Amino acid sequence: MLKKYKFNLEIPAIILFAVILIPNLVWAIIPPAFDPLRVESVTKGVDIATTIIQVLMIASLTLLTNEEASKVKRSPLLVTTLIMVLLYIISWVMYYASLFNIVILLGLVLCPCVAIILYAIDRKNIFGLVLASLFTIGHFIFAFANFLCIVIPGACVY
Repeated sequence: MLKKYKFNLEIPAIILFAVILIPNLVWAIIPPAFDPLRVESVTKGVDIATTIIQVLMIASLTLLTNEEASKVKRSPLLVTTLIMVLLYIISWVMYYASLFNIVILLGLVLCPCVAIILYAIDRKNIFGLVLASLFTIGHFIFAFANFLCIVIPGACVY
């Protein structure tokens, strides 16, 4: 399985991650007036594991190329990836407009994960796919353990 992978800088993956990370950087530097996402996490162990997985995921998708994957070209998977990224950016715009509900939370959590998973599938990168799937699980645990109470009153389990 490793024989079909080679180290290669994947520019489309770098662009994908940059576009996904830019709103997070903006949020870290210029927080919105209404910012329910800025809380102390109740899932610190999951957060650490998810961060490690995230670094490995980004490395696998930006530095490993499956030689069996075709060149990056328009495909249903990549079009859907772009739609997910667009919905993610729209979710951030809505969040900065002081709108926060379950739909916005799902947009902030689900859309980037689906985009990365679809990209990994399109690039036939099994390492990236497995790591993106694990990242998605950690991201969901973090998001819903920390923020479900905010968007659905009475939904807290702690």
